[in-house]
Amino acid sequence: MDSFNKIHLLSLELIPIINDLDEEPRQVILEHITYCEDCRKLYDNTENFNNTLPKHDYSENVELKPLKKLVQFNNGLKLLMITVRAITLFYIVYSSFKYNGAESVPSLLEYIKSGIFLFYIPAAIFLLVFTFTFFNKKWFWISLVTDLVIIIFLEKVLQLFL
Repeated sequence: MDSFNKIHLLSLELIPIINDLDEEPRQVILEHITYCEDCRKLYDNTENFNNTLPKHDYSENVELKPLKKLVQFNNGLKLLMITVRAITLFYIVYSSFKYNGAESVPSLLEYIKSGIFLFYIPAAIFLLVFTFTFFNKKWFWISLVTDLVIIIFLEKVLQLFL
């Protein structure tokens, strides 16, 4: 088989996808089309077919629904982060009351302050890193402000009682 026939066979295969080819193979096929009548007809039919296809921009007409499972998972993670904060605070207060009882309010408040320092601040730092990594900036700032308010508010309230 000579080179013309090889190029002819390859051209017959590649003409339908000529617009997807790299520049060099595309130029070889276009050069072959100038010499071969069969390939020229196939190329013209392909181009006519491509030109008759309606060209619509469907992106404006199609409304994409968010992935329901992904949204539910995302909401579940947010709920989990809120729950971890609440459980941590509950544990601090509960263990302070259980360990100290209601005998002395100043020592109870000191236990709560130390519990916040030992438990809540590390949990808040972990949750902030998690939020920064997996959620948008809005949720990061909401979490940061919430943690600061909880820490500062509890600190101020506890100082009032001491």
